[in-house]
Amino acid sequence: MLLYRRSTLTVLLALIFLSFFGTLAVIARLFPQGYDWRYRVISNLLSPRDNPAHHWFAACGVALTAVLILPFAGYLRRNLGVISSMGARGSAGSFIAGCIVLISACFVAPQHKHDVLGIRRLHELLGRSAAGLLAIGMLSACWCAWKGWLNDKSLAFLFWTWSSLTVLPLSGIFLSECLLLLTRLNPMWAAPIRNTLRHSIFWHLGFWEWTGAAAVFLFLCAAVFLMPQRAASFPNGRTEELLSCRGVKRPD
Repeated sequence: MLLYRRSTLTVLLALIFLSFFGTLAVIARLFPQGYDWRYRVISNLLSPRDNPAHHWFAACGVALTAVLILPFAGYLRRNLGVISSMGARGSAGSFIAGCIVLISACFVAPQHKHDVLGIRRLHELLGRSAAGLLAIGMLSACWCAWKGWLNDKSLAFLFWTWSSLTVLPLSGIFLSECLLLLTRLNPMWAAPIRNTLRHSIFWHLGFWEWTGAAAVFLFLCAAVFLMPQRAASFPNGRTEELLSCRGVKRPD
């Protein structure tokens, strides 16, 4: 299929880089109060309060990025389905759901005082839900790569690359959120923890948001350039099994 050719996906990767990192980099330069990606969250660029002149441009860039990611869901399902149809469907479904939720978050302006549809901080809820769904999709793909690695050693590099891009950012976010929760549950520990980590970039959610965004992009790059081209001509992705059962060797 033309959409899943490596050349087409490479063009999509370039467009994703420009629509997300390129657009937000320009908006960050125009940010009224000065934008430091290590300490400020991405939502600041989409906020009418914090970025009244250009917030719509940033929102359009992120929404376009989510649209451009959608074809990769089908690409993952097509190629990983040879290894595990369930894992491939889980990965593709999570990516699709994550992109849809992310698009929704772009059209819900960050609110700091007023509820939206009766929900406090709906934008933040949608943003975190989108991140969680994308993380599930990446973990499902890692599981497929691990399962394939057991039978095909050529998938080892893909598995370790995907795992590093997925597990390391998730571990950092989890640790940061645990420390934040700890400061809320035990106020006596709040001051020591904040005094120790307040100057560290690892304490700030903005750093992990940008790290996670870069990890998703590199994950897609690895899917295009490191994943063996195993796309099947049959809809259920079991061409190899059908050919082997019939004693037919696939031509190179």
